[in-house]
Amino acid sequence: VFHVVFFMQWYLRRVLVAVVSTLSTGSSGINAEYGQHEEGATVSPDLPHDLSSFKHSVRGASILLTKQMDSETITVELDLNNMTELAPAEEDPEETPPQYLPSFTIEIAKPQGKLLFNCNYHMSSEDQNIDQYVISEVAYVAPGQNSSDAFTTDFGNLDYVLIEEFENYLQRRGLGAEFSSALFEMSSSVEHSNYVQFLKNVRDFL
Repeated sequence: VFHVVFFMQWYLRRVLVAVVSTLSTGSSGINAEYGQHEEGATVSPDLPHDLSSFKHSVRGASILLTKQMDSETITVELDLNNMTELAPAEEDPEETPPQYLPSFTIEIAKPQGKLLFNCNYHMSSEDQNIDQYVISEVAYVAPGQNSSDAFTTDFGNLDYVLIEEFENYLQRRGLGAEFSSALFEMSSSVEHSNYVQFLKNVRDFL
């Protein structure tokens, strides 16, 4: 399944080249491409089951999830225009199509301040599933401080005990493996819907 996702992301981007080539020959190519991808392009108003505890909104390429837990406000923001490109496979880098995966942030705020986690979907080892996110950076933001001014540290450079404590902290707040898979599924659906809308807009423009 994940190899199919990889291929589809590469294929959708390759189609952009075909879109440009149709500018001088009419929109028949875009019509064909639009018809091919139109089915299933509507994003379901219902969240995947493992995101059901969140309120959500989708605006264009942006996904926003929020939920309240006691004194904490948890916010997840994912922007499909901010994708991480994976390194090509070592065995055949020239033949491997580019692979792009979403990046997102997790913010946990309470009166004492905020913890901010920068995350992405990235295969850091052969044993890791591609729909499981990794944390790249973490920051503590003091009350009244701008997030951009807060010190941010590389997550992988932290002491292993602290890394494990952060991971357990997120797990206890419903931000573990099931959340990760559900967000990956939702982002793929939103990306496909946006791509089809892009084709429709270009077709109508031409």
